[in-house]
Amino acid sequence: MGKTTQKTTHCFGFVVLHYLVDEETTQCVESIRKHCASAASTGERYKIVIVDNDSANGSYERLCQRYGSDDDIVLLHNHTNEGFARGNNVGYAYCRAQLGCDYIVTLNNDVVLADDNCIRQSVEDYAATGCAVIGPDIISGKDGSHQNPMSAVVDSPQQIAALRKHIRRNLLLLHTHLYRVFERIKQRDVNTPTGTKKTAVHQPCAPVKLHGSCLIFTPAFLSVFDEPFDPGTFLYMEEDILALRCKQHGLTMYYDPRIVVRHAEDASTEAQVNHNRRQKQINYLRHHRDSLRVVERYI
Repeated sequence: MGKTTQKTTHCFGFVVLHYLVDEETTQCVESIRKHCASAASTGERYKIVIVDNDSANGSYERLCQRYGSDDDIVLLHNHTNEGFARGNNVGYAYCRAQLGCDYIVTLNNDVVLADDNCIRQSVEDYAATGCAVIGPDIISGKDGSHQNPMSAVVDSPQQIAALRKHIRRNLLLLHTHLYRVFERIKQRDVNTPTGTKKTAVHQPCAPVKLHGSCLIFTPAFLSVFDEPFDPGTFLYMEEDILALRCKQHGLTMYYDPRIVVRHAEDASTEAQVNHNRRQKQINYLRHHRDSLRVVERYI
């Protein structure tokens, strides 16, 4: 009689970082439910962990009212706004320790899954490559550009010095209301995401850096790191730091265009600054400056 093999099932944890805008979070959650239903029917399991970063506008309470009794959803509340890195770390830790997840997906609440491939393809990618982090094709809702794979990592003192100079100059221009005067002659707008492309990169590859709005952490990563992100940052440059951490441990980051998500971009940030462009740029530059101090520790 032939030997039978039992199919291995996996548990995926989807960490959705929520702040202020519950409509976007709801769209994100429902996209996960829709596109992971077929995987669940084949025995794969998933849980959605919503992490609220101390929203003070009633949005967390509305999410609790909507999802509080649902078996596939866990709601966590931070008592302060922990920012991107620490907020996601809370959800990752819960998925890893409390739910026993094999794979953990962190995604911004303004990201929606666009196909049914996330769970199946992630398992296949890990089996084929042993990669630690997978990045999907991320399509921008602003201009249709593709945000993965990203450009080179900031990994030298010279790059950090140049960025610091750039940030100091632009903060001065913003505070003196001269920024728009010089905007047209700037060589590079630091507030524009780097590495975006008008057409997708069609072949899977091991890239230098992956966009932080949607990251899939595999068993190879979970076996090494208690936290996906360095807790020293609040916002920005997490992708560079993650790439440097993986490199230090010999872990591979992998881009797979067969997994597709759509990214509306900056929904929570826009709500926080009430669509004030100047204040958004000031916040970006300040957080970027602070994150450079963390990057420095890795180079």
